[in-house]
Amino acid sequence: MRRYRSCYALGVALLRHVCAVMALAACGSHGPTPPGGTGDAAGAGDAPGQGSGDAGNSGVHDAAVDSKPPPDAFPAVLDLKIDCHNDCTLHATPPSIAVMMGTSFQVNWINVGDTVCDVAKIDQFNHVPIILGLEPGMSYHDPVHDWCGTQFTGTFEFQISICTIPSDIPVNCGL
Repeated sequence: MRRYRSCYALGVALLRHVCAVMALAACGSHGPTPPGGTGDAAGAGDAPGQGSGDAGNSGVHDAAVDSKPPPDAFPAVLDLKIDCHNDCTLHATPPSIAVMMGTSFQVNWINVGDTVCDVAKIDQFNHVPIILGLEPGMSYHDPVHDWCGTQFTGTFEFQISICTIPSDIPVNCGL
């Protein structure tokens, strides 16, 4: 083990190591245009630091850009396709969820992208992980959680984390 002459020298060396590890762990390119086709929910302005219009949530993307709520007939199990890309972008189908008050549903999470992502439920009170490490091409039906229903009529977000960058899918339980 190397000996340092002062606490300052030790601190500088540790900072150098931390910076090197962070640089190695950083994600790939955050290009201005997302991959995919014409049906992408995210736009060019959704990349971090490009002014998505939500200055208070820097680094958080809203997958509901220019989206409309689905019709009133809502399935009991929603197939939510999350297209997680290795350039840290998310394209979700549907990009937002809005149900009539009292409607409950379960989610079948389907990763149709090319990289691993995590799923959590975020509301004003807590941050609850649902899935850690949903692999590309895999799906997970969550039979434990009935979302919305008669017990909850507010709003929350499903947060999808790709390369440690969160993207939100807003949920409105009270149309």
